[in-house]
This record gives sequence, structure tokens and C-alpha cells, in this order.
Amino acid sequence: MSFRKAAMAMVAALGLAVLTPALVGAPASTAAEVKVRTIYYDASQSQEFKAAVDEGAQAWNKAVPEIQLKPGSGSQATVKILADDGWPRTYPGGFGRGTVYMGREAVNDGFYPPRIAAHELGHILGLPDNRNGRCDYLMSGHSSPTSCKSTTPHATEAAQVKRNAGGGFVADSIRAAELAGTFVY
Repeated sequence: MSFRKAAMAMVAALGLAVLTPALVGAPASTAAEVKVRTIYYDASQSQEFKAAVDEGAQAWNKAVPEIQLKPGSGSQATVKILADDGWPRTYPGGFGRGTVYMGREAVNDGFYPPRIAAHELGHILGLPDNRNGRCDYLMSGHSSPTSCKSTTPHATEAAQVKRNAGGGFVADSIRAAELAGTFVY
């Protein structure tokens, strides 16, 4: 048998060996496991916004299974959420870290508290503002109309958070905003 025929036979056999498990279904134990990164937030000082914060966190948990935002306290919580009378804003301290202020001013102007919470948590997850005015983009913030009640991150926002959660590159614009110290709804 020539070398070429032997090599072709080996490639065909190897291909069949690799393809056969896929055809019959791989066992559950070989299924790709999703690594989950848990981020704890303390909303004990968010006053009337506690339920809105929990709803905003759930929106991110659903959109990006690789991260899970969960209530926590003390040193376990890397995100602190507070209420005040100003405009909502976030002081990020890196991915999954920082302080969020759920400002009443935006709520008084008619903006939806769970959307505000999800938006501010987006900053904690490394996203910048995107003032495109579209309701389907969570990070459009107050450029979207007050009638917008969506808390679901856009697919591009969720994809960026997945990249951010993996410890990948964080855009220079986000770094610059972090250095500036704040994101405002």
C-alpha cells in the first residue's frame, strides 16, 4: 500500500472516530460547561429601589448566563447600591466593582426604575453610555423616551459583557470614563 493510500485511510478512520460520538449524541458529562462569574451587590441602602435593583440584576442574569448578579452584604458585596435625590450615576471600580446611586431625579422625570437599575449595572459590567435614543439598547440611558420600560440588554451589549467577564480587553473609552470617575444615566 502506498504512503498516500495509508494516510488517506488513517484520516478517514480518524474522521469517523471523531464524528461518531457527534452523530450518536455526546454524553452530558462532555457538554461544554459555562463558567459562571458571581458578582454580589449590596442594595440594603437602596431604599425604595430595592425591587428595581433586583429586577435589573435579573435582566443581566438572563441575558448573560456567564455572570450572575446576586444580593450580598459586607465584604462579600463588590457593588454598593445607594439611593439619593440626585441623578442616577455609577462610579465603577473595574469589572463587577463600584458604587451605584439610584437617583430619584430621573424617576421624578418619569424614567422607569428597573431600567435605570439595569442601565447602571451595565456600567458595573463595563459598558459605557450609548446615547442613541433607542429603547432596545439598555445603555441608551436617558436619551430613550420615558415611555421605555425595557430592561433587556441588547444582544450587542450582552456580547460585550460576556467578553468583559472573560477578563478580556476593556475598551479605552471605558477606561477613560472609569478614570473620569462616573457614568451618569
